[in-house]
Amino acid sequence: MIKNGRPYTIENGSHDCDLITDLPDIDMKIVFSWIQNNIIPVKTVNLCSSSYWLKHVLQHDTGIYVTNNQFKDAMLMCGFPPVDDRDLNWIYRISKKSPVYKNRDNVKQTKEQRTGQI
Repeated sequence: MIKNGRPYTIENGSHDCDLITDLPDIDMKIVFSWIQNNIIPVKTVNLCSSSYWLKHVLQHDTGIYVTNNQFKDAMLMCGFPPVDDRDLNWIYRISKKSPVYKNRDNVKQTKEQRTGQI
């Protein structure tokens, strides 16, 4: 869900209210740069990637760990609103031609991770 313009996640009674701005400035800048360089926006929904899977790809590429909520926050700040903010793992409008999908054999993803059905 979104509260006051920022994501807020509740999973099994556990609250994840961490925001991307909680990271050191250099890490935050790297995350924003990674999103801008790896994700291309489109108007249609892409069910192939969830915030959960994307945060793992980010960590693989940069070495920076973020929570699911922090990743959602970064995506919002970069202009990627979720399709449905009530979902635990957000789905976005991302081009299938985005660099994030290239050469991902080393980042395994299950159907559940891609679609956010975890």
